[in-house]
Amino acid sequence: MKRYQLVLLYPILFALLSGCGADADAYLQVSGEMARQNSELSAASADSGETVSGSAASSSEKELQGSLTVKTYWDEQIDVYIEDFIALHPGVSIERAGGGEGMLSFDSYITQTSVELMSGNSADIIETDGMCVPRLAGSGIFCDLYPFMDSDPDFHREDYYTNLFESKECEGKLYSLPCAFSYNMLYASKPLLEKTGLGLPQTLNYKQMMDIHQIVTEKTGEAPKLMPGLTPYTFFYYEFPEYYDVAAASASFLSPKFIEYLRLTKQNIPVLEESDLTRVGTDDSFLNKDYLFCNFDVTGGVDIFNFLYDFQNIQEPVPMVSTSGKAYFRTMRDYSIAASSSNQQLAWEFLKFYVSEKEIPTDIHSDYAEKYAKKYNVFVPVNKKNFINSCRFAYQYYLPMAEKESLKAGDLNAAVEEAIERMHGWNQQRNHEEAEGEIYGALSGDLSLYYEQNLLTAEETAGKLQNRMTIFLKE
Repeated sequence: MKRYQLVLLYPILFALLSGCGADADAYLQVSGEMARQNSELSAASADSGETVSGSAASSSEKELQGSLTVKTYWDEQIDVYIEDFIALHPGVSIERAGGGEGMLSFDSYITQTSVELMSGNSADIIETDGMCVPRLAGSGIFCDLYPFMDSDPDFHREDYYTNLFESKECEGKLYSLPCAFSYNMLYASKPLLEKTGLGLPQTLNYKQMMDIHQIVTEKTGEAPKLMPGLTPYTFFYYEFPEYYDVAAASASFLSPKFIEYLRLTKQNIPVLEESDLTRVGTDDSFLNKDYLFCNFDVTGGVDIFNFLYDFQNIQEPVPMVSTSGKAYFRTMRDYSIAASSSNQQLAWEFLKFYVSEKEIPTDIHSDYAEKYAKKYNVFVPVNKKNFINSCRFAYQYYLPMAEKESLKAGDLNAAVEEAIERMHGWNQQRNHEEAEGEIYGALSGDLSLYYEQNLLTAEETAGKLQNRMTIFLKE
């Protein structure tokens, strides 16, 4: 099963594993500049009524003792957090349990972890990213994290994108902590839209994309493909949550609207796309006439360069939404505390450390700078300050590797701040979580029979999905 697809428009990802060049000093004035910018951010936040407090690292002053086990599947960066937490608290030991991606299938991880949770023999902290947590929460196997937050003087909800917390609530309780997330934006071909005189709405869903594609094709005589890397499953995570309710244990895949979705995605989207041309760096020529849209996943600070290059063939990005207008996000790092844990408070201290504000590096040549850029902030942090600071730092850190001749003219520092403000606003608009990978795994077999093997009609597929989802929700 494909976990996620990163579709980005800059070349510097190819250099992520290499250090910064010696010319970095010419571009870096991190300490003083970031201190000034953070001061301005705090002042602006105060004026707006939005509080963004300082580091939550005061927990490092506590004398913590005890042992924890942490079970993960996707999170390759967890070892860094474990090492740093133990360095702050020598009296704590943490064992990382379980196999990761490549060692066992995700379905096996879910089954194994669920059995351990139900039997009371699980790890203290469990990575639940991709699992249908609401379905399991009714069994009382996870702790509600809100009481930990509310009784902890070092934790301030306003420092975080609490819209994500609210989106993950089950009857007012939070059973997993979304530590990092991502979501989709869409670029469109400027030349093709200009030829038709079309503008883009404030958001785009899959039906609008198909409608615009049809108009462009008819008016221009061109035959652009819809989007690179597109498959019939691309919109699954946005549209499928509209047709099931975990709390009510009900599904509505037999609705005419869903059957229309199945037909449109099969009719207009190829089963296999031959290439993903959004990975070619600053060359956006594929959006001249070959493709109408391309996907841009907001994933972390390095995405700042998507707003700094002077692209010739793309319109400004707009958010992808569901047909009902929901602004979805996918949780990239998600953790729960087992109700059976004998050390729940220590488990909370570790999770709080995981999401707490991290110190900004002052030397891009240091090991810490590499850790900050490539371990702490791989995706969008749920901590607001971490997101804003990571964007500013990424600009300084990766600038020596950038294709400078392709950068926009003018004040790039101002462009950075404008881009941060825009992405920060998008982050705050996220209001629903995408369909979990566990649900995709439960339904993908029937979808394959429809899309790839042509063995089912749209109505037959909807019926199978209805039955399978009903059984899944009531297990």
